[in-house]
Amino acid sequence: MTVLLKLYPAAYRREFGDEIADAHRRATEGAGRRARTREALDVVGHALRMRLGLSSAGRAGRLPAAVAPFAVVVAGLNAMFWSRLTVSSLRAASGIGEAGPVLLVGVSGFVTLLGAVAALTGRWAAGAWTVLAGTVAAFAAMAFRPGFGLGFAVVVGGLPLLAALSAVLCPPDLRPASRLRTATGAAAVSAGAVALTVVPAVSALPSPLGALFAVAPVTGGLLLAGRPAFARLRTAPAVLVAGLPVVALVTLAGALGAPAMMLALGLLVVAATVVGVRRRRGGSLPSV
Repeated sequence: MTVLLKLYPAAYRREFGDEIADAHRRATEGAGRRARTREALDVVGHALRMRLGLSSAGRAGRLPAAVAPFAVVVAGLNAMFWSRLTVSSLRAASGIGEAGPVLLVGVSGFVTLLGAVAALTGRWAAGAWTVLAGTVAAFAAMAFRPGFGLGFAVVVGGLPLLAALSAVLCPPDLRPASRLRTATGAAAVSAGAVALTVVPAVSALPSPLGALFAVAPVTGGLLLAGRPAFARLRTAPAVLVAGLPVVALVTLAGALGAPAMMLALGLLVVAATVVGVRRRRGGSLPSV
């Protein structure tokens, strides 16, 4: 626990260190390894939020909470693309030596995808940390792969990494509520997500039906996030930060042509403008 306490700012540690240590001791006394790991991750997340000033009472903390479900959708969708490319590479490779460099990216992608499913189906803390771990592993694999390097990893993996971090930094009292409460439902969503990842790499659909492999997971992820997630987008920056990465990734996947992309961006700007105007006028925002 001493190591975990050092993650907090010095002033905060002096004032609340004993309370944090006592609460951690009581929470982990007689607990199993899984419970101790969960408590340790909660402490790490809390310490990071304190260092960054991301409390639920401030605007800086409410922004990650508002965009968190959408960030998880972005990270999961990006992980599907990585894993899909890996499956295609494995099918085309003549041997494991040729496919080895991309294998870690693909495995990390599947880990990230399952973490996104866990987060969106009610296991937010475990899912968000899994998303971060998988995204960091894929980022590192690209950064240290010969021929790619750090610059390539930043360009390709920077956005998913920021999305994963925003999910982890969401204050606990503002985490999205569980909408899928059964293990059977979560398993079905996981199986569907894996199928939507693997099938296009094995048997691609003709255009424009191939766009379904990007549109379907985005639609499913947003449905899992539900109306409460949209209702939290109460500022124009929150709308833009939540929506722009989704539009960008779906466009890069080839699901949106130039006209459709411009239409999506226009609708996003209009939505952000409406939300901003309503907020300045003090009007109530619709729960959409």
